[in-house]
Amino acid sequence: MSYNRSNKLKKSFTLLELIIVIVVLALISVGSFKAIEMLYQRYYQVNTITKFSVLSQATLDQISEILYYRIPITAIGYSPSDGDFVRLSDVNDDKYKIFEFISNGFMAKNHIRNNIHKGYSGFIDLDASDKNTLTLVAKDFNITDTNDTLNKFFDNNLDLNKTSAIIFAGGLDDGDSSDDYNNSFGWHGHKHKKIFLIAKIKPAGNDANLTMTDDIKGNKIYAKYYLASSAWAIARGKDINKSKDCVKNLNVNDNTLLLFYNYRPWKKETFCADKIETNGTLEGNASILAQNVASFRVKEVNSHLELRIQFEKSLFKGSDMNMSITKQKVAF
Repeated sequence: MSYNRSNKLKKSFTLLELIIVIVVLALISVGSFKAIEMLYQRYYQVNTITKFSVLSQATLDQISEILYYRIPITAIGYSPSDGDFVRLSDVNDDKYKIFEFISNGFMAKNHIRNNIHKGYSGFIDLDASDKNTLTLVAKDFNITDTNDTLNKFFDNNLDLNKTSAIIFAGGLDDGDSSDDYNNSFGWHGHKHKKIFLIAKIKPAGNDANLTMTDDIKGNKIYAKYYLASSAWAIARGKDINKSKDCVKNLNVNDNTLLLFYNYRPWKKETFCADKIETNGTLEGNASILAQNVASFRVKEVNSHLELRIQFEKSLFKGSDMNMSITKQKVAF
């Protein structure tokens, strides 16, 4: 059997055909890359929105838990630009960007649920109290337990009369204030006409005798009181002094939401990263609640608080497209 080389069919590509093939492959490659990029962007969007949804809910839950123990009438909106503040129910301007309130000493008071001889009840025996010596008989008040609990929570080593004060609950449990609200609770260097200081605490069986300072004279005394243990502030990094020691190691940027605590306005203290230092001594601690928070607002409506938080992040570094999610919650 013979084989004729001339009969062999030869095939080859011309230069034009090669160019066309390369162009087609390039178009397919670009299309595939775009498709993969879109799939990745879609995955990144869904993943980030899911994380934001979970994080926003967790953040609001954490804040509302703290707010549950607020002394209602002490809540204010604070303007870091000029130091002005108003009671939260009167906030109707975006300039009040920082939310502050004073809390009841809930860490110690909660012990009452388990052991009547621990913590404190929050009630005064009006009949047993002595107006002449300014002595209030606080029922079921364990001085040692309350003092130790508050010190451990705030990492202090102080006596109760140096950290705590009395705010009376008033007729509707929302606290008592004067007509001059700015000078009721000591906010930002102002007077504290409705927070009463404790000069001395002495045990009296299961109760405690609270000897008050002279500033309680002439004021109404109610059977129910709040043991004011600390003020709290919630603010974004944009509205604070990020150079202060309490925050400069926390990786804070403009969209960081922070919680400030362990400061006492009735002692002329303000939160440790306040932009305006002249209105009080900077004190207390700070912790991060969340990152990527574009806005946080609190509004008081009919004695409850409406919380609104917005998380926002660019699609990717350098992108003009942002991903955003907003969530709301009511705190009672």
